[in-house]
Amino acid sequence: MFITTEPCQYCGSRQVEAPWTLCRDCRRVYAKTLHRLRRDMMLLQQVSRHAYKLGEPGAGGKPQGGAAPAPINLHAQDMLDQIEDGLQDMWNETGVESRPRWQTLLRDSPRRLPDLCRASRSGHWLTWLIHTCERIEPLVDRRPRTRRIIGVCPECKREIQAAKGESLLPCKCGNPINVAELRERSQAKAEAMHLTKTPAGMSQWLKDNYGYEVSRKVIIMWIRRGKLPSSKPIEGGYYEFSIREIVSMAMAYSSRQ
Repeated sequence: MFITTEPCQYCGSRQVEAPWTLCRDCRRVYAKTLHRLRRDMMLLQQVSRHAYKLGEPGAGGKPQGGAAPAPINLHAQDMLDQIEDGLQDMWNETGVESRPRWQTLLRDSPRRLPDLCRASRSGHWLTWLIHTCERIEPLVDRRPRTRRIIGVCPECKREIQAAKGESLLPCKCGNPINVAELRERSQAKAEAMHLTKTPAGMSQWLKDNYGYEVSRKVIIMWIRRGKLPSSKPIEGGYYEFSIREIVSMAMAYSSRQ
């Protein structure tokens, strides 16, 4: 008896057995994305009712003239309606004939997840869900976002930037990025990288590449005190520096200055 397999509809890199149309990793992505969407839709509903605002009222709440504000945020309400239509269409492909409200659909999503991951267009709908979350985020996310490069996409080699607290990101090529895993891989790769320079040369390198002002004498002090255990002396006053170690030390040193 032969087992029929087909490529995962979302990532395309793994084979899945019928009746599944998404691989195990993409099914996890589906579950996380639905959970995120439910939270964001609740916030978006509050935005539409003016119950949740990212900005502060101007002029101490005094009237500024002009037309009175609408009782609801029309842009947010339109987005809610559009997303609800999309969710209803998505659920219809799993055999749900009615068109419940988005609150009901997302509340029941954990129970319906197996059906969603076996749907004929599950890859299309997962892509739509991820893009939908990206559309909502600017309206509901009040946290300051400092995005840093955490590595490169394994598929297309684009640089990936992530903010603190983010766990899942879609690359522009469509590949889902597990932020924690990519950070770990990038860190392991950085630990294996070394740079051969004199302490003075390393001081200049840190300034040119990271903007850290660390003198030659400070770097020599770190070496003597064992603060750079992976750094090895070479002939002529040169050292083989671990990039991860020296950058971490320079970062901590600069923050204290």
